[in-house]
Amino acid sequence: MLHNRDAIRQFAVCAAVLFLCCAVMVGVYAALGRFSFDVLLGALFGFIAAAGNFLALTVVVSNAADRAEETGNAAEAQKMIQASTPIRLFALLAVYFLVLRFTTLDRVASLLPLIIMQVVIRLVGFFRKDGAGK
Repeated sequence: MLHNRDAIRQFAVCAAVLFLCCAVMVGVYAALGRFSFDVLLGALFGFIAAAGNFLALTVVVSNAADRAEETGNAAEAQKMIQASTPIRLFALLAVYFLVLRFTTLDRVASLLPLIIMQVVIRLVGFFRKDGAGK
């Protein structure tokens, strides 16, 4: 699992940038006078959920790439990646539903990291030095 150092590095960079963005988000809440403990917990939960989802994607893609390299069947690897998408989405929806239904976390601060992570992934891919992100 995760034999590809580039995949591990990309996850670490994305998680670090997401953490910084979440810190900025909490700072904006504070600047607007809307900061509370619920905002902080919501941002932390959102960070964990977004980073965990990306980690799951990274593991699946890395394993699929390893399997495609071993067998030479890229179509099977693509199917494996596509099959993981609804599973990860359902897991995220279930966790968010339970957490936001039964806790007082700030909903916006909890959901924004998912959106921010999508932007971070694209930006990190765009600025990769080896040109693989283009």
